[in-house]
Amino acid sequence: MTKFEITPELLKEAKKAVNSAKYSATAERKKEAVDMLMKLAVAVQNLEEVKTAEPNKPKAKKPKAKKAKSSKKKKAIHDNGRLARKARVTRNSNQRLDDLATKQSLDKLFDNAMALRY
Repeated sequence: MTKFEITPELLKEAKKAVNSAKYSATAERKKEAVDMLMKLAVAVQNLEEVKTAEPNKPKAKKPKAKKAKSSKKKKAIHDNGRLARKARVTRNSNQRLDDLATKQSLDKLFDNAMALRY
């Protein structure tokens, strides 16, 4: 038997032959597909076997450094002695609608200014 090497071209040709035999079968196409598959089988049999390496023993883990106990975080104290907090601005639905209308009108003004510029 001749020695075949597995190459991308050989794989492409074999796939093409098998697909042509599968979707539009004729005796010639079937024979060609079988020949290509035999070539691939011979090429696979001729591959050199690689010795499997024995699994490595797990390495001993280094002991982790001990973390220093963290002291409780002190709460931020404002100048007036109260706890410092950022006040969240609460807006009612009418105020939010006004904000949206203002934003839209500013966008429209900007678009008009840019249109006049060009």
